Amino acid sequence: MTRIKICGLRDPQHARIALDAGADMLGVVFAESPRQATVEQGRALRALIGPRIELFESNTAAFDTAMDRAERPLLVGVFARQSADEINRVAAAVDLDVIQLSGGEHPDLVGRLTRPAIRVHHVGADAEIEALRRRVRQQPAAVVALEAESAQGGGSGQRFDWDLAATIAQATPIMLGGGLRPDNVAEAITTVLPWAVDVSSGVEVEKGIKSPDLIRAFIRNAREALASNPPPAGQASNPPPAGQASNPPPAGQAMAGDRP
Repeated sequence: MTRIKICGLRDPQHARIALDAGADMLGVVFAESPRQATVEQGRALRALIGPRIELFESNTAAFDTAMDRAERPLLVGVFARQSADEINRVAAAVDLDVIQLSGGEHPDLVGRLTRPAIRVHHVGADAEIEALRRRVRQQPAAVVALEAESAQGGGSGQRFDWDLAATIAQATPIMLGGGLRPDNVAEAITTVLPWAVDVSSGVEVEKGIKSPDLIRAFIRNAREALASNPPPAGQASNPPPAGQASNPPPAGQAMAGDRP
């Protein structure tokens, strides 16, 4: 099952629309951006979703288990070129479930975070598959996201070579972002078979302003693509890549569940 992340949310009304339409993750940007949210806006989305979901591993299987058990989306905070101290401070203030690193951060930063992580790998126009494979394999414990490279690093809303993404996705569950819209998300899912799709500008009427109709259409089209293209029989569903597990729970403590 491909998960759906609606990113760049600030308005609780738009977050409610995404939640009601069936989004699996809601993204809030705390990096410098036209979509940058305040801590107060992040807290409002936290209150809308419900209590934080405790996660003890940074892999897609753990994320899936948490979302299925809690029956609500994960709240993902997006950061870029910010210190671990700043990221952890915002994560605690907002009560984020997951941290997404989108600024090409040094791999060592992941180990200093207080939440499980998604790490974005930017894919350039001249990217070679073997080099991209090495980057993904060498990453620390974090869920892999791929998006197009830009002058700002990422977040360009541009599409990259989905054949490259599909090759990586054969071995490693990925979150696919960049250039996704309601009219191409079905193609993206059937071409790449990603663990998740991530959209922000593709559901906006202007930069930073979300469209309720586009949010609903994106989620509806993604779900319809999934219904008509189920995974092949016997295919494992998002296994955690070797070495991805981190922060195992203490003996006797559940892997994922609502924080007391």
